[in-house]
Amino acid sequence: MRAVKVPTRVQTSSRRRQVKQRKTFTLSPQSVAFLEELSAERSANGQESVSAVLDDLLLSFGDEKRRREMERSTQKYYDMRSPQDEEEEIAWAKFALSQFPVWEGPKGETK
Repeated sequence: MRAVKVPTRVQTSSRRRQVKQRKTFTLSPQSVAFLEELSAERSANGQESVSAVLDDLLLSFGDEKRRREMERSTQKYYDMRSPQDEEEEIAWAKFALSQFPVWEGPKGETK
């Protein structure tokens, strides 16, 4: 197995400059090959560092995990609503929709 070292400081376009921690990981040859393949694919001129690829994968995984947790929380909220709460929300939605102006087209069609 081969160790992958994460750089201490990385600049990315979507994130402001952050101080990174240096860590050493022992990975399987398949994981290293995959990271190196992604690194080569992501770079227009040479290679993007394997550490940056690994960091982006982990950040994406964390983002996806938080998104799934938010979806579960939202689903739980809607599942636990009482019928009265649901009826009140429907009434408010109907009221809100009634406040939008009606557009009339050239032939009297409405949207």
